[in-house]
Amino acid sequence: MPTTVVRAEDSAQAMDEIVARLGPDALILSTVKRNGMVEITATTDPVPPKEAVALAKEPEAESKLASAEIVPLPKTEPVQVQTRKTPPPEEAKPGFARLFKSRMNPTPEEAGEQPAPSSTSGGEGIASLMRRAQIAPAATVLRARRLILVGRVGAGKSLLALQLAAEQAQAGRDVQVSFVGASHADGAYLMSKARLLGCPMDFASADVLKSSPGANDLHIVVVSGRTSLPDDVIDAIALQDDTVTVLAMPLGMRRKTVLTSASQWRALDPVVALTATPGDALDADDVSVLIDAGLPLTWISALKSVVGALTAADRDNVTALLTEEQTAGLQSLYAQKPSKTGGVE
Repeated sequence: MPTTVVRAEDSAQAMDEIVARLGPDALILSTVKRNGMVEITATTDPVPPKEAVALAKEPEAESKLASAEIVPLPKTEPVQVQTRKTPPPEEAKPGFARLFKSRMNPTPEEAGEQPAPSSTSGGEGIASLMRRAQIAPAATVLRARRLILVGRVGAGKSLLALQLAAEQAQAGRDVQVSFVGASHADGAYLMSKARLLGCPMDFASADVLKSSPGANDLHIVVVSGRTSLPDDVIDAIALQDDTVTVLAMPLGMRRKTVLTSASQWRALDPVVALTATPGDALDADDVSVLIDAGLPLTWISALKSVVGALTAADRDNVTALLTEEQTAGLQSLYAQKPSKTGGVE
């Protein structure tokens, strides 16, 4: 009896090969699994009963081996479908009063910080604020023979240096201006204005700050905001009795930024010059954050001109500026016309 043996990776492929070779009427004699392959023995001749019995008994051992190799599939747990949580409803948009608040000076809740303990509503709030404010008199600061101006890029240090140089030159002092840590292109503006004022100006390294001021009556040094002074230079400055560090800070800076700047220059015990661009006005938050940072206020600089734009801070004029700003804000609100939608025009 002729037989045909077919081996394949699975029984489906083996059956396809049997049908292709012997046709759909082929008789399957045995199916075993050997060496990872499925082996099917088939024929097209009818099988006598005795031979069929023998063939049925022959693959018994192989069938036991094949059955022993069958590994049941692991049970799979049903997949848990996670339902998407509905996002909480959006908070209400800022009210009318918040629309007039500068985004450069967010509320403590927006900044994720604790609110300041002071209250600045009305005249009583301003008076209480000014009682806690520190003022370093400009006359005392200007007794120094060297002023080191520090601060972030764009804080107004260059114009502040020119304002101080012009004021002290008019008072009869010999003034020299130096620029530390910047390229000549960065100091071109400062150099041209310093020449108009009749003040010598140069570019110096940070090492010049290690020694005490020279023969000049007043040495104004502008440290670039892109430069950090080495530790040995800071240690040397801290030991100089005739040197004062002035930290230039724009109005409306975030509380966190002010505290970071104060921490950066804490070793030099700086005084503060607040710089204001046209249209900016001093408000209670500017003074409150200086109180929290432990920084004394000395000057308020209007970044609009060199002459006549520097104000020495004292409690009276700061209080007047705060009161004026609050009154102007109230007047601007009353001056607006109500609109048909319930807002203002």
